Formats: sequence, structure tokens, C-alpha cells
Amino acid sequence: MRSALAAFAVILVAGGAYGQQLPTVPELLAAELKATQGCEGAGDPAAIKEQCTLRDRLSGRLAQAGQCWGRKGQTDAKKAWHPCGPDSIYVDDVEAVRR
Repeated sequence: MRSALAAFAVILVAGGAYGQQLPTVPELLAAELKATQGCEGAGDPAAIKEQCTLRDRLSGRLAQAGQCWGRKGQTDAKKAWHPCGPDSIYVDDVEAVRR
């Protein structure tokens, strides 16, 4: 009985993910840029807050995809998304939650 339930659970999980394609890094970058522009814009405070929240979520997705924002020693004006490397700035989200 247990093995039948476990097999059923695997089928459900696999079936739920079937057909879904994750966004590519270029798609995430374009969406993050648009959300950043909306976050920094003027207008309805609720809409701005929504765009800022979306930007933060997209930044997390980019980090999960191996992208980093800025390199050590760069000024904020020069920071950009790039594939993470030894000189990249990493944000430890787990540690930030513990503070």
C-alpha cells in the first residue's frame, strides 16, 4: 500500500511539472529590468510596491539561475547581472533571514 501511494505521488509531481518550461536567463533579465523600472517610477504607491516585490522575486530567480549582481569593488552605477564568478558579490539569503 505504501509503495503504491509513493508511486502515485511521484506520478502526480512529475505530471504537474510536465509541459511547464522555466523562463530563460534572458527572459528573467528582461522581466527584472521592467520590474525595476516600475519600482523606481512615480505613480500609484500600491503599483510601485507590487513592482518592487516582483523585482525582488525575479532577483532571487536570477540568483538561483547562477547570476550575480555586481562584482567586488564596483560602484553601484557599474553593477549589472552576470554569470557568477570568483569576483562576484553573493547575497546569502539564509543568513539575512537569521539576522
